[in-house]
Amino acid sequence: MTYESKWNAPFTYVDEVKPDQQDQRSRLKYGIINDDQFVYITLKTKDPSTIQNILSSGLKIAFSPEGQKKEAYSLLFPVVMKEDRKALKRIDTDLPNSLGLDLLLDSYNKEAVWKDRSGQHFINLVVPDGSIKSRISMDKNGELTEQIVIPFSLMAVNAKETSMLGVNIKVEGQSSQSGFSPRIGIGLGGGIGMGGGMGVGIGTGGSRYNNNERNVDIRLEVQLARAN
Repeated sequence: MTYESKWNAPFTYVDEVKPDQQDQRSRLKYGIINDDQFVYITLKTKDPSTIQNILSSGLKIAFSPEGQKKEAYSLLFPVVMKEDRKALKRIDTDLPNSLGLDLLLDSYNKEAVWKDRSGQHFINLVVPDGSIKSRISMDKNGELTEQIVIPFSLMAVNAKETSMLGVNIKVEGQSSQSGFSPRIGIGLGGGIGMGGGMGVGIGTGGSRYNNNERNVDIRLEVQLARAN
């Protein structure tokens, strides 16, 4: 599917990038803008099953720059460890006003995994180094937002000369992070019982939704914008 990126005029990224397309299967909305140095991606959804899939399995965004190997680069965010999944099974969160969920998102916002030609490596998001930025949050209306900024330089892309960028957005499989050992604990422990309300079960437990129907797998051919 072809998607036309918009040019990043001078503005605050967080406030101005509005998703303008929606994947009908997962109900995940997305928007992409770029300038000469960065590509900016915003993802939003209120779909409970898609939120569950993202929080319990992680989201992988793979990039295929024009003329380079397919999916040579990818960002895994959030990074969901085995320990995270165990903790998620113990939480019945009252979305979105949940202490357990706040702790989970705070933990997820500390690191991501970037894959390039040299392999996979962790990125510290707490101490930004001016390169990759990513953040996940949920508002009071239960809408999950993920925001990502990737420098073209990390993908060996000259945005002034490259016109197309393949982008694949998908939920990672259950065993994909089995090789990683967790470095930052969520601290959910066993003492957080989030009962009551409209409890949406986050995790791999008994969801009343069919996860397969809401699986995220969005494949885009992004036409990069140019300055006027």
